[in-house]
Amino acid sequence: MTSIGVFVATRWEADAVRQAFSLTHLRSIGGIRCVVAPRPQVDWWIIPMGVGPERATATARIVLAEERFAAVWSAGFACALGAARIGDVLIGTRVSMEGETNRPSSSECSPAIVEWARQAMQHFSVQIGHFVTVPRVLCRADDKQALAERTGAIGLDMESAALGLVASERQIPFAVVRTVSDLADEDLPLDFNLFLRPSGWAKGVAACLAHPTSLIELNRLRVQSRVAGSQLTAAYQACADGAVFEGVA
Repeated sequence: MTSIGVFVATRWEADAVRQAFSLTHLRSIGGIRCVVAPRPQVDWWIIPMGVGPERATATARIVLAEERFAAVWSAGFACALGAARIGDVLIGTRVSMEGETNRPSSSECSPAIVEWARQAMQHFSVQIGHFVTVPRVLCRADDKQALAERTGAIGLDMESAALGLVASERQIPFAVVRTVSDLADEDLPLDFNLFLRPSGWAKGVAACLAHPTSLIELNRLRVQSRVAGSQLTAAYQACADGAVFEGVA
């Protein structure tokens, strides 16, 4: 039986992937609670890794030390750095780390999985190309657009490069399959980096109260995330349905 590890950052992303499967059960690895979705020929493991490269690295090292996977996939939401629509599927060919000089710069995605995923989602709006990972949320459109111009990347997230580097260390094929939740020309309504620290939640709530118009923008982002989540479910359902074909791992 082939097992694929699908790593997600947040509960919302995990729920979206889980909804692609009708039957699941829980497993614990090193204290990390995972959802396992058994399908013909493939067990899909949905693994919460937390937000950001440090958490992604720590989780991947714990899980991959204890469980053998035929492939590791980075799943969830992404910012589109090129021309795209909310809900489009982004498939990575390689992923590089930006803003952290103490890490290796990039890792390659498995060409076989890239091609397999492209064929499995041939009826979706799909873009294929370079991803970049950053250690902090980029909240300003100017910053996202500058990154897009400098790197030529199609997608931006906070975990894929770290996850890919751990997979590379263990010589496990790696893939990035995410859906678009925000665009390069959109400012985010708040500094979401505040919410990444336990002590920052009070500041984040205070920022919302101080700028009531941000609530309107937060609602827009919530709607976009719902679209991205629905498409993430559909994308992984298509992958799961097609996984009986050779080459998924």
